[in-house]
Amino acid sequence: LNVVIHVVGSRGDVQPFIALGTALRRYGHRVRLATHDTFARFVTDPGLEFFPIGGDPADLMSYMVRNPGLIPSMESLKGGDVGKKRRMIREMLHGCWRSCIDPDPISNRPFVADAIIANPPSFAHVHCAQALGIPAHIMFTM
Repeated sequence: LNVVIHVVGSRGDVQPFIALGTALRRYGHRVRLATHDTFARFVTDPGLEFFPIGGDPADLMSYMVRNPGLIPSMESLKGGDVGKKRRMIREMLHGCWRSCIDPDPISNRPFVADAIIANPPSFAHVHCAQALGIPAHIMFTM
């Protein structure tokens, strides 16, 4: 199977999915881990395929610290944080979709996902799975 793993978050969020992806590879599956650019080497060093979805995990974490509730603070609204976050989320949603259907960015080897594994904040998982008619498994790693 062609399995794409969507992960949005920190290095600690990505790490358990690397272990899972490595195990899936041992069983003969092609595994693509789609996450932030900053984790490219972390993903490729153990031999997994990396696909960049965009977004900056440091900016995401910073936003969540400044806005711990559901409604953004007045400072975030005045400072334009909501618009910036909206653009970043849009970039990541499009990146997750492309990770399901685009060829490998380095080798240009074709790829169409047969299954999606994702952490909840990756947002696009269910929509991509529905559009492609494939299963999605949402995982909490804590």
